[in-house]
Amino acid sequence: MSQQLKEKHIHSYAVIMAGGSGTRLWPLSRKQKPKQFQSFTGTQTMIQETFARVATVVPRENIFVSTTKNYQSMVLEQLPEMAEERLILEPESRNTAPAIALVAAMIALIDPAAVIATIASDHAIENPDEFTATIDAGLAAVTKHRDKLITVGINPTHPDTGLGYIKMGQEFAVISDKRIFVVDAFKEKPDAKTAETYLSSWEYLWNAGYFIFSAEHFAEWTRMHSPELSQAIGKIIEHKKSSTLDEKTLDVLYAETPNEPIDTAIVEKLSPEQRLVIPSSLKWSDVGSWGTLFDFLREKNGSTTVALGQHIDIGSHDILVHGEKRLIATLGLRDIIIVDTEDALLVAHRDHISGEMKNLIKKLKEEGKESSL
Repeated sequence: MSQQLKEKHIHSYAVIMAGGSGTRLWPLSRKQKPKQFQSFTGTQTMIQETFARVATVVPRENIFVSTTKNYQSMVLEQLPEMAEERLILEPESRNTAPAIALVAAMIALIDPAAVIATIASDHAIENPDEFTATIDAGLAAVTKHRDKLITVGINPTHPDTGLGYIKMGQEFAVISDKRIFVVDAFKEKPDAKTAETYLSSWEYLWNAGYFIFSAEHFAEWTRMHSPELSQAIGKIIEHKKSSTLDEKTLDVLYAETPNEPIDTAIVEKLSPEQRLVIPSSLKWSDVGSWGTLFDFLREKNGSTTVALGQHIDIGSHDILVHGEKRLIATLGLRDIIIVDTEDALLVAHRDHISGEMKNLIKKLKEEGKESSL
């Protein structure tokens, strides 16, 4: 990164959010090694790919990682240039509201003028240049309009019932060649008919879940819209300032934070004038299930058969095969997902895997197979 860019982004920070422990990509993604620490779309793990993208936007010394104590060593192992003091550790994974509130407060101690972009660690993006341009514009917008919160909306390419949507309102500004709009409303995951309607309208975007804001104003919004969260984080920061924040104190105070997503705790409570969205043409996937990973890789590779690992096939269509050690041979399959790991094998129909994975995980727990999770 050039000296000019470093000067431009002296108060810009990116935080890679890596505390999740989801099992929607079971049996590969598990609590002890969730998907952000796995490799799905290339030779690097997802958090390594995310770090490389973020490093094109802000100085590397301004990149932080938010994670839990359980994943601290894994983050440092996979990101060797990440200094330990730039890890913001949650005692436990509670939800995005307390995680981001802690991030904002900790970075504000370092730089009260900080503008922060929170970036998911487990997204796949095929056109990283568009990511750079979009986040750069968002940071520039908040630097200029510090009382605004910026989200990123992705131009939908198909009706999707597994994603939230953002409804755009009037245009607010053009910054760094990116048009920025007022957020008229946030929409929950729609049914199929509604998703079709959204696709046909230019006003609706997929919600990427990225947020850009000034640390100072985020603290104000938290005090106004989530006082319980504000009080708990405030106590943590007071102990941090007085050098009395030991592990036990952090555990106790963090447990007082509401277990709530940032969307409902704060973002959706802001007035339309306070929240903005940048439409982006990212070729993007949140890799929320084996089905969405298949869709992303099928489009990326231009093939109806997606294979990761040793695989031979005759006459199959629309299948994803993920193997670790053994050769997997398939014959005449349609719409099937196969994931083979050392201690578990998943074989599922592509149409059922997204909706039924929760039930499968529940059944594993009921039958005493939690060690497999």
